Amino acid sequence: MPPGHDEDHAHVTAEHQRLAAVLAVYLSAVQPRSAVALLGDVAYALFPVAGNSAPARERAVQVASNFLERTGDRAGAVIRIGSVVSESAALARSRANADRALRVLFSGQICERVAAISDVYVDALLMEMRDLAISNRDELSGPLARLTAYDARHNAHLVETLRACLDAFGDIIEAAASVFVHPNTFRYRIRRVAEVGQIDLRDSPARFAGMLQLRLMPVNGGGGARSKDPSPATPAS
Repeated sequence: MPPGHDEDHAHVTAEHQRLAAVLAVYLSAVQPRSAVALLGDVAYALFPVAGNSAPARERAVQVASNFLERTGDRAGAVIRIGSVVSESAALARSRANADRALRVLFSGQICERVAAISDVYVDALLMEMRDLAISNRDELSGPLARLTAYDARHNAHLVETLRACLDAFGDIIEAAASVFVHPNTFRYRIRRVAEVGQIDLRDSPARFAGMLQLRLMPVNGGGGARSKDPSPATPAS
């Protein structure tokens, strides 16, 4: 254990406790029935709201934003908001959704200091689908497997080309610029993508399958999907 480790840990723990206490005081002033509990490195808050879910969620986001504006960014605090629930039996689901939103934050996909699960739901869902693919030891298949194998043998950048084309919704000029090649070169590579990958990019289900697999599977020069998830599931503040 390096020198000063205990002192650093104690300082971080004390800072977390201080922020949780400040949050509890702030929320109590806004809504007296609020409650805050520090569990590990995460402070969980119950914030009663009225009305249906959309205005209630907006209210929670506004309160969270105001709190962070008051505390500043010195502590690096962020707030993620779970789902709005109408009964205590559903609180566990709301907490789970807050944790899902927090995990998206730690994946580096978003940088906002305040976000509700509804704002990052698709990102959370994709991460969980990727967990399932890794758990099942799924491997690349179909067009993407063929393109990855070809790239590994020939350094042809076909997977990169497919990704750029899909990200640009087929706009050749934009896609070519994103990978720093001439549009004519990109058009040639797209033809090679269709030939090698045996994929019809005019077919919407084929495009969707390609986009989804690119999101879910770690793709490298050698081609497999069996790699560790770089995004830890354990949240920390």
